[in-house]
Amino acid sequence: MKTIYKFSAMLLILASIMAAGCKKVDVGYLSDNIRYGANPVVVDKGVFKIVTGIIPDNSTPPFKITLLDVRNKETGKREEAFFKESEITVWKEKYDPKTDTTLELINAKRVKEMSLPLQVIEKSGQLMFTQATDNVPPGEYLLDLQIENPNGTKKYEGITSIKVNNPVLYEISTAPYFILVEPGTGNSKRYPHDVDWFDINKIQSANTKINVSRDANGPNQIILKVYDKNGKVFPGKALEKRPSGNTFLNTWETFAYKTTVTENSVIYDYAQARFPDVYWDNQPNGVFCYYRIYDKWIESVDYVDAWNPLNSVTYKTDSNPYILQIRFDFKFNLPGTYHVDMHLKATKKDGVN
Repeated sequence: MKTIYKFSAMLLILASIMAAGCKKVDVGYLSDNIRYGANPVVVDKGVFKIVTGIIPDNSTPPFKITLLDVRNKETGKREEAFFKESEITVWKEKYDPKTDTTLELINAKRVKEMSLPLQVIEKSGQLMFTQATDNVPPGEYLLDLQIENPNGTKKYEGITSIKVNNPVLYEISTAPYFILVEPGTGNSKRYPHDVDWFDINKIQSANTKINVSRDANGPNQIILKVYDKNGKVFPGKALEKRPSGNTFLNTWETFAYKTTVTENSVIYDYAQARFPDVYWDNQPNGVFCYYRIYDKWIESVDYVDAWNPLNSVTYKTDSNPYILQIRFDFKFNLPGTYHVDMHLKATKKDGVN
């Protein structure tokens, strides 16, 4: 009899468990602690960037994520620049710097579109910052989102902050300089400090100084002008390629789709920023450029006599004509026209064309 009672009790327990298992439960879970991995999200004006989506904190997908507002962190007021469209260039196919070598080929791969500075991907919450951020004032902002899943809808005010910085227009890794080559022998000659920085903030080495300015609304061009120490400009044709065996080392012509030589400059048309394209970072010599100015253009050169970086430097003059071998590197991060004026501690010979 006891056995029957025990068996009946077990059946009752099993039935209770099955009933509990069949009970309807709420679909989904929407956490109060959804967030982004980065806080703040740092963005450079005018530079495309995609930020990883939300960390859902075990919330149940699918999600519908909507941008509610972007507010100035200091004032709390809506920043209208995030909600105004502007025209940007969008690539339909990936740009290939090795094969896309004409404007026609380049234009076949890109279109002009109206775009907002910030787009929120609905299902993941990824933040896509477009080139239209060029019109957003630098500063810190708070991002407000609405997130919906099968369990309901919640607002997340200040889910992360966005820091918009003025961009770094260009980058340089080493001091620009030139070394000397004797025309008769081909032997190279260096004076002390020729390749050293004098003032990195002024892009100035012992014998070369470069000034850079940008016209954001201009075409994608680099306009290179080279001056002697007295401000006389060398003609564009004086800037020649530097031989290397049976070929030549890189110049900006290597990276541009079009090169135009003028009376006082060389103009390089490029497809997109960054220029040179990131493809070249892993190629021989990277983005370094090597130019020659032959001795027919050179009257004399100056070299360091007394060296006191950031404070003073004095020079002496070598009156022999040399071949100048110039070396420098730049990475331009934003589109537009860049005027690159290079000043050499050398004297241009008069009457040479």
